[in-house]
Amino acid sequence: MIRNVAGAAFLLLAMTASGNVVISEVDLANSRVELVNTGALAINITNYSWCNKVNGEPDDYPVVSSNTINEEFSTTPDLVLLPGEVLVFNLSSSFLPPSGGELGLYQRRSWTNRAAMIDYINWGASRGIRDTVADDPPAIWERNAAIDISTVGPGDTIQLRPGAAGDSVHDYQIAAANIGLAQSVVSAELRVKGFGILDSGRFFIEFAYNGDRSVQATESADLISAFTDISARTPVFRPSDTRFEFQPPDGRIFFFRLEEQ
Repeated sequence: MIRNVAGAAFLLLAMTASGNVVISEVDLANSRVELVNTGALAINITNYSWCNKVNGEPDDYPVVSSNTINEEFSTTPDLVLLPGEVLVFNLSSSFLPPSGGELGLYQRRSWTNRAAMIDYINWGASRGIRDTVADDPPAIWERNAAIDISTVGPGDTIQLRPGAAGDSVHDYQIAAANIGLAQSVVSAELRVKGFGILDSGRFFIEFAYNGDRSVQATESADLISAFTDISARTPVFRPSDTRFEFQPPDGRIFFFRLEEQ
C-alpha cells in the first residue's frame, strides 16, 4: 500500500538525457563529416569553427561554412539543425587525413576552453592535441585516445554506435558507410513514472528509460551542494531495472533526482 506523500519534504527532478550537436560519422575516403542534433531544441551552428590542431596553425581553424554543406546527404540546406536533423560537410583530405587526425567543433574561437568545445573526435595515428581540452570536465573524450582505424576497408567510415554519446573511442565503430542516414542516433529519454512511500517507510521511484547507459539515484541536501549517490548514505534496492527503493532520512530535507550515467 502507498501512503500519501504530500507532507514529505523533497523535490524530485526527472532529467531528460542531454543532447547536443554530435560528430556522428567521419568518411575519410571522401573527406566528409556528418553532424547530428541529438537534442530537443534547434541549434544554429552559424559562426561555429572546425579545429584540427594536428595539422598545425593558424590555417586549420576554418569557420563552419554553408558553402561546404553536402546537400545530397544532408536533411537541411542551412546551418540551423532541428532535433534529429543531419548536416554533412565536404572538407578536405588534408583536414581529415586518412592516416590519423583529430577534429573539434567549437562554438566560439577559444581553442583551450572546454566550454567553447561542442564535440571532438580523434582517430588513427594521431596523438591528439585538443584532447587535453576535450578531457576537461565535463569530459567529452579521453586524453591520449584515438579510434583504431586499422580495419577500415573500401566503403567503411568511422561511425557513432547506436545510442552512444560520442564521448569515448569506444562509442565509435568502423562499419559500411551510412552517412546522411543518422541511423546511429537514438533519442534517449529518462522520466519519472511514479514515486511514494511504502508501509515499510521505504521511499520508491519508478522511471522509464530507453537509453543504453545506467541510471543513478542521487541526492543533495540544499540544491547547492553537489548531488551524490544515495547509496553513500543508505542502502539502495533495485526490485527491478526501472525502480529504486531506499530509506528517506527522518526530519531532514533532501532533494532527489535521477541521472543518466
